[in-house]
Amino acid sequence: MANVSKKLLPIAIVAATAATQAPAALADLNVDLRTFYFNRDFSEGSAPNRVALTQAIRVDYTNELTDRIAIGASLFANVKLDGHGDDQSTGLLSSNSNSYAKLGQIFADVKLAENASVRLGRWVVNTPLLNDSDSRATPSSTQAVKLSGNLADVDLYALYSDRASAKTDASFEKYGTDSDGLVLIGGGTKLDNGISLHAAYGESDDFLSQAYFNVAYTTDQLLIDFHHYDSEGEGSNTQDATLTNLAAQYSFGNLALTGSFQTVGGDTAYGYTWGGNDDNGLVTWNAVQIMDFNNKDEDSFQIRADYAFADIQGLKAMVRHTWGEYDNGGTDVDEAETNAELKYTLQSGELTGLSLRMRLSHVEADAYNDINEVRLIANYSF
Repeated sequence: MANVSKKLLPIAIVAATAATQAPAALADLNVDLRTFYFNRDFSEGSAPNRVALTQAIRVDYTNELTDRIAIGASLFANVKLDGHGDDQSTGLLSSNSNSYAKLGQIFADVKLAENASVRLGRWVVNTPLLNDSDSRATPSSTQAVKLSGNLADVDLYALYSDRASAKTDASFEKYGTDSDGLVLIGGGTKLDNGISLHAAYGESDDFLSQAYFNVAYTTDQLLIDFHHYDSEGEGSNTQDATLTNLAAQYSFGNLALTGSFQTVGGDTAYGYTWGGNDDNGLVTWNAVQIMDFNNKDEDSFQIRADYAFADIQGLKAMVRHTWGEYDNGGTDVDEAETNAELKYTLQSGELTGLSLRMRLSHVEADAYNDINEVRLIANYSF
C-alpha cells in the first residue's frame, strides 16, 4: 500500500496529461458562492461562544477529454468577514482563525470497460463508510483511487485512500503515523419490489475496521430504513461497538412524518472516524446537526416532520426532536437536541440558483453545557 500511496497523484496527472492529446468532448465550469453565519451560544458554564461570518467560493471544472477519459478540478476558498469568541472552532475557519484556500479536488476518470471505471486523485467522496462533510463553508476531501463497476444490476466499488483533508485544512494528511491507509469494498442494488440493499466493509491499517449494512423499503407514501454498523478497534484503539438505527417515514400530501430509534451496543461508544483528518460521519437518522447519540449503550429516539409549502414553490420546513439516555458509571445521562430548519430556493427569475437556509438547534445535556445554535446559509450557483 505504501507504494500505491506514493504513486497515486503522479498517476492521475500522467493520465490526465496523456488524455489532452485528444480533442475535448465536453467541458463544464460551475461556480458556487456560499455565505455562512454561525453562532453557537453556550448558555451555561465558562465555554466561550463561537461566532463567525464567512464568504466561500467553490469553482468546479470538468472536461471529458475523450469518450474514455475525463478530468476534474475544484478550487475551495473561504474568506473571514467577521468572528469573535472561539471562532476557530466553528468549522468555518482554519485552526489559527484565518481564511483559507486549497485545491480541494483534482482527479481523472478512466472508463475501463462498458460497466467498469476507475477514478484516482483527490475528490469529495460519498460512501456510507467514508463520506466527506459539506456542512460548513467548503467540504472536506479525500485522496483515493476507486474502482467502480456494475454486475447483474449490482453496483460494486473498491476504494483505497491514504490521505484526507478536513474542511478548513489546505494539506492532505495520512490517517496515522505508520498507517498504510484505508481500504473499502462495498456495493448496492435496488429491486423492483421497492427494496434497496447496500453493504460495505472498511479497514484502516492498525486502527479500526467497520462493517455496514442498509436495507430500505420504499413506496409512494412509505419509507422503512434500517442501518447497522459493526466496528472493532485495532492496535491501541480499544473500540468494540455496534450501532443500529431503524426509521419509518409516512408521507401524505406535502407533509412527511418520521419516527426513528437508534441503539449502541458493545463495550465502548461508537467511533466512526478513520484516525486521520477525515470528516467521516454516520448516515443514520439520529446523527443530527450537533450530536450523533453514539455514546456507549445509548438508546435514542426521534420524531420529525417535513413540510413543503404548496402556495410558495421552493419553500420547505423541517422540525425534529431527538433524545437519548445512556449509563455513565452507574449514573443515567440524558441528552436531547431540537432542530428547526427553513429553506427557500428561488424557482425562476434572474436569481434562479439562489437558496436561503436557516438552521436552528437547541441542546440540553447532562454531560456538558446547554447549547443554542443558529446557522444562516446563502448559496448561489451559476
